[in-house]
Amino acid sequence: MNDPGQYIFHYPKNVLLFHTGIQGMATLASLCRFAQEAAEYHAALLGVGVNHLAEQGLAWVLREQTMEVCRFPTLGETITVRTWPRHAERILCHRDTRIMDQDGQTIAQGSSVWFGFDLQSRRPRKSGSFFNLDWARVPPPVFTGALPELEQPAGCPWTRTRVVQASEIDALGHMNNLRYVDWIVDHLAQAGIDPQNVRGMRVRHVREVSAGQEVQVRHATENGRDIHLDMQRTQDAQEVCLARIWLCDGLQK
Repeated sequence: MNDPGQYIFHYPKNVLLFHTGIQGMATLASLCRFAQEAAEYHAALLGVGVNHLAEQGLAWVLREQTMEVCRFPTLGETITVRTWPRHAERILCHRDTRIMDQDGQTIAQGSSVWFGFDLQSRRPRKSGSFFNLDWARVPPPVFTGALPELEQPAGCPWTRTRVVQASEIDALGHMNNLRYVDWIVDHLAQAGIDPQNVRGMRVRHVREVSAGQEVQVRHATENGRDIHLDMQRTQDAQEVCLARIWLCDGLQK
């Protein structure tokens, strides 16, 4: 049961064909999508949804997302996404997510960091001006320890270049954050890394890109299990995003 007084939101979801990859399991981007869908519905219930913020000239923008995977759910499986706001600081608002199977077992968990984006000034808005909750009632965080550090790929990173397509642009006029996850998975697959070996990902979004812009995607590995990846606009060498991916069994093809 979901109501405005509950800080934990439960969102049932069926894994459909377009959520899956070639092996019939939900993709990493789909898990992130499930988390964001639940967050969007919950935000609306709390009075800070997309339409509520639009009335104030604001929009939610994702700064960072982390997803840790125990297993990828399969086609036709019913899952439940549990999500709750964790805390807010000067600008950033933090949210946690746990994805459960029908037996109540955790199959994935994650965190995300958002900010309110002023559509007129194109700058972040202080969180306290539009988002205030009784934080004493918020459940404990999903991750109790520090998240893996983000680093630029060292040495001679494996590099590929892509161009942002019009179909990848969202209503804010920039490439949607879930497309970055797709790009990361595509990049790993091109390097011979099976996306089903991914057991975790942390991505920080730094700058936006728009249709037609060319982006370099680079990665380097550490200890055969950790992958450091970044994306840079080729026109000015400015960093677009920074990511760290960790694998379950090291590098496998």
